[in-house]
Amino acid sequence: MTVRNRLLVMGPVALLAAALMTSSALAIAPITNAQEKIRNEIAQQLAPQKSYALVIGISQFDDPDWPDLEGVTSEVANVRQALSDQHFQIVPESAEGRIDHQALTDKITRFFDTYGKDASNRLVVYIATHGYADADNPAPEGYLVASDGGAPRDGRVVNGFSVNQLDVTLRDLAAQHVFLFFNSCFSAAMLPEPTRAAAEERVPRRLGDTLSRETADWTLDLLAHNARLVLTAGSASQTVPDVDNPFARAVVDALAGQADMDGDGLILGTEIAQFVRGRVARATRLAGHANDPVFAVVPKRVPPPVERPDAPANVEYALQGDFVFLAPDGPKQTAQGESEQAAMLEDKRAQLLSNQFIACVDCPTMVEIPGTEAHYALSSTEVTYAQWDACFRESICRRYIPDDGFGRGDRPVGGVTWLDALQFTTWLSTKPEGKDEPCDEYRLPTTEEWQAAALYSTHGQVTWEAAVADTSPICWGCGAGQDGTAALRTASSPANPAGLYDMVGNLWEWVDSDGGACTPDALDDRSCVPGLVMGGSYATRADALPQIGTGGAAPRTGNSQPWSSPTIGFRVACEVQAAS
Repeated sequence: MTVRNRLLVMGPVALLAAALMTSSALAIAPITNAQEKIRNEIAQQLAPQKSYALVIGISQFDDPDWPDLEGVTSEVANVRQALSDQHFQIVPESAEGRIDHQALTDKITRFFDTYGKDASNRLVVYIATHGYADADNPAPEGYLVASDGGAPRDGRVVNGFSVNQLDVTLRDLAAQHVFLFFNSCFSAAMLPEPTRAAAEERVPRRLGDTLSRETADWTLDLLAHNARLVLTAGSASQTVPDVDNPFARAVVDALAGQADMDGDGLILGTEIAQFVRGRVARATRLAGHANDPVFAVVPKRVPPPVERPDAPANVEYALQGDFVFLAPDGPKQTAQGESEQAAMLEDKRAQLLSNQFIACVDCPTMVEIPGTEAHYALSSTEVTYAQWDACFRESICRRYIPDDGFGRGDRPVGGVTWLDALQFTTWLSTKPEGKDEPCDEYRLPTTEEWQAAALYSTHGQVTWEAAVADTSPICWGCGAGQDGTAALRTASSPANPAGLYDMVGNLWEWVDSDGGACTPDALDDRSCVPGLVMGGSYATRADALPQIGTGGAAPRTGNSQPWSSPTIGFRVACEVQAAS
């Protein structure tokens, strides 16, 4: 069978982790009568009379430049069912098959005109069709291709529906919660910047047990704030498959409950984006056709014309809310009422040593470095693929970094640029909750911090040569099977006296040699040089390893990002706060 792609026609110069979360060994308890009451209260806030979905699949096209999409029929049927199971009303404007430009425009316009005037309405739009954007234009106009759409000419599509029109409509709607899904290929210029609102711009999480009074109040708070979300099937330069489309399958599975990543019984829009982004990136690379879903938040910081009647008093509209669904099977919780993920985090923390701490289930374990005047900590291992993938799913780490077939999980992520490493520290800095966290901001280690940790011994600092001799380094020729081909899994060798693994070999590690001056902006305008790399790698020969104690500078390419290679990774650092 020939598998067609949903085309992204571009100009001539343009070119999940396998598992999102490991199964918990903790016993999952059923919800109590009190929790059932809270669940019903939340369900009332998400009632069908407030929930409307427009599902459109365009599968037939007149112009031969746009091949028919045979997979759309089953795709939209599955999406409609998944939304119906979430108690959304599938509006009459929904359709599949041949839909010309006028009909498409009328359906979208009528949907927003009919259901977008009430602040409490929750709107979902799912559109599957071909997409177009002129990649040679620095500010292209993107199009949804209707059945009578013509071949692209001068950056435009005759009888194509401009996605910019949707953006304008989204900003002007009274409905506070809108989620757009586009299963087509788009230029990034057609969507808002694919990043979540900064941590300080989001409604803060109210900690509590699953389906507690705190949960109900927090849900209402989320619904009272604006949430305008967009999720697309691929990035600017990617076509997406038609038949057996992984994006559609991931969306359906997410709505069925698999996106309830923390097990609290709620499926947030951001959780759906994380689930879909991780699942699709991994699945499509295994299939040899990479897709990176793009998630965007369209900030709206003003109240609706008429506030919803159940809104709390004094809503701070500068904060962004989130789209909310209920997990069909309820929360994954312990007998004590904790969510599965909260219980996993508690279990992990119970196994740590007194000088170790961790901010989240997917975060690196941090080790406070002994024998130093400055109180700082380094991650016990190099950052792993599993940790990188968690950051990627949340759209703060922009790149899906391939593993070249060697595996992901707890292998150290290689091929990391300086910018990649900065994005990861930004993500990690969003994870601490509460003033009692040992660290509230993460960064890359300085050269001096890295060296002090690498050379630490209970009898004072040793030389680099001694550190190499006294550990079991991972390098070319350092041990059986170490042939310079690939990094080994983290912590494959014993830790050094400071409690850190793989400080010698495995991957070169980025360190900050200029006091944090090389920020993303400075890197972009070429006003700084990225830091050094330290420690050697699996590809460093055994006889050369004792001679590299001062590290080296990674070379630059002609673009704004530093060069990297599979031999370069990183670990993170933070300043440890005094206990209050």
